[in-house]
Amino acid sequence: MIVVVNEKEVEVDERTTVAALMESLGFPDRGVAVALQSSVLPRSGWQTTLFDGARLEVVTAVQGG
Repeated sequence: MIVVVNEKEVEVDERTTVAALMESLGFPDRGVAVALQSSVLPRSGWQTTLFDGARLEVVTAVQGG
């Protein structure tokens, strides 16, 4: 099935969770915020199984000045 992450289509298995997707795409364990269908998803919700057509926005914190 296809999900959209930051406007890019990604093919995933139907049992893929948000956490598994973040790991497979190489996002860090900390400093990451995820919105699923335009709603911020707390880390406790990252075990949510994705569905075909799901839209995720992923933002990572950046340090510096």
